[in-house]
Amino acid sequence: MTARSSFTALALVALVGLAGWSVMPRYSFTSGSRVWVEGTSTLPAWECDAPVPSALAAAVAGDAITGISALTVSAAPSSMECGNGTMNGKLRDALGAAPIRFTLSNARVGQPNNGRFLVEATGRLTIHGTTRTQTVRANGRVLNNGRFQFTGEVPVTMSQFGVDPPRAMAGALRTGDRVTVKFDVTAAR
Repeated sequence: MTARSSFTALALVALVGLAGWSVMPRYSFTSGSRVWVEGTSTLPAWECDAPVPSALAAAVAGDAITGISALTVSAAPSSMECGNGTMNGKLRDALGAAPIRFTLSNARVGQPNNGRFLVEATGRLTIHGTTRTQTVRANGRVLNNGRFQFTGEVPVTMSQFGVDPPRAMAGALRTGDRVTVKFDVTAAR
């Protein structure tokens, strides 16, 4: 076999292999998914619902997710709802207009055990125009019809992202600098 025929044979094998290659399935969050923020203040604790974020993930799946190759989650602060007009305005003003975004750098998916698995995702979290590395740990659960549920919580210190914790009543009411972002989301194709 000549060098040229060897190269041609190798190229054919590569093309045949690529023809059988399939794109990883893409997932997004379904309605009924919930993301919210909990915090403290000089008066009562508070809670604000975030809009169900848009998300796009590429995952190796089957009966369980075995890997996540890409994930971008984005939410608009202007849509956060605290159930109190004053708090809505103060929080939205503090967070600014830019979307809150998490972009995956890498993820580790634990071995499934009775339909449950752990995910540790590290990526770039951007809030108020400041980007920092953030690790998110989630509990995963296999649902029916190729869907997956993820729950977890992420502590965030607002001042690390250039966000001044909201204040009201001439500073008499102040929120704590540390908040907890909680999520209970379902991903489906």
